[in-house]
Amino acid sequence: MRWSPLPRVVIALLVVLSGSGVAAVTAADPAIQLSSVVVTPDDPNTGEQVTIDATIANLQNSDTTVDVTDLYVRKPGTLQEFARVENVGSVAPGGSLSVPISTTFDTPGQKRLELNVGVRDEDGSYHSYTYPIYIDVTEPTVRADLAASTPTNDTGVTRISLTNYGNTNLSNVEIAAVANGTVVDRNFLQELPPEASGTTAFDTDAVDADSVTFTATYAAAGGNHTTTLAVDVDDETPVPGRVRLTAIEVSRTGTGVMIQGDAANLGGTDADSVLVRVGDAPGVSPTPPSGEYFVGAVEASEFATFELTARTENASSVPVEITYLVDNERVTTTQRVDLSAAGAPSARAVGVENEPAPGGMNDPRGSGGPPLALVGGAVVILGVIVGLVIYRRRS
Repeated sequence: MRWSPLPRVVIALLVVLSGSGVAAVTAADPAIQLSSVVVTPDDPNTGEQVTIDATIANLQNSDTTVDVTDLYVRKPGTLQEFARVENVGSVAPGGSLSVPISTTFDTPGQKRLELNVGVRDEDGSYHSYTYPIYIDVTEPTVRADLAASTPTNDTGVTRISLTNYGNTNLSNVEIAAVANGTVVDRNFLQELPPEASGTTAFDTDAVDADSVTFTATYAAAGGNHTTTLAVDVDDETPVPGRVRLTAIEVSRTGTGVMIQGDAANLGGTDADSVLVRVGDAPGVSPTPPSGEYFVGAVEASEFATFELTARTENASSVPVEITYLVDNERVTTTQRVDLSAAGAPSARAVGVENEPAPGGMNDPRGSGGPPLALVGGAVVILGVIVGLVIYRRRS
């Protein structure tokens, strides 16, 4: 039997029990409503605790206080129960009661369940109601990786990050640093949920070894796991900041070109006072408003946008001069931007007026018929003449 796709969480089942549920309902039944059912987590793994939080409301127009005698989760059509809570409490008219009930599942797959509620009114009569719940249970996946980095201003420290790429929590996380077969340091991390990372720092400046092996141990999916990473501590000096132009777009303007893109820092240290400007070359000159552009500071492995405008005359490329400070030293470099890919469509995209193309609709020499403006004007004049003729005939 195949089921159509259903939501994993049954939210806001705002159906008065007098109109829903498996049990037959009479006019004498209390006005009970299950105002919400929330399943946490909504995509559990096998063996993971699942909590079903049910809110039972006694509507304002009810004429009796009810006692919630039991709440249980059962497989439809069977007596197999996954969880049960008894003697839950009383609910007066206009009140509500939130009841959590927890269970686990040993096998994966879509679980079709029933949440059953039993109540007793002031007359001692018992009433029961049934609500469907659908939970998709998956097998746990355990996968985690270590990564190392060095702070810009502290070359004697190694930062180790552990990232959880699986679908289950990592707990009891411990990372040990081993050099020459001896544990030199040990740090701990908090529990890591899926798609989360944790970082800790190790002092490796005094380690008398060429490399340090970092080993992370953690508990997940009912077992213990390890992940290792070897780091060459003699090669921890970061690469100096290096600014290059990337993601460049060139657009034609009426008098030249507009160059836009990113000034990216490809190094491992920050670059300060980054300035880009149109360089000197035959047929190329900077023009307002952006003959030069002050980018400012660009952190390591980050980028910032820039925009330049230049006049070009029969030039195939534009030299862009890049100057910046890195480690208190000024660096100047030049990068040439190819103009062969620049075209009219890009110029229109930035709102620049285009020159008419020969033979096109904007070209007065084109053979595509009279200009649209003249045709429109003729239509307007003709309409005015017809109107005057009709007016004179009627008068």
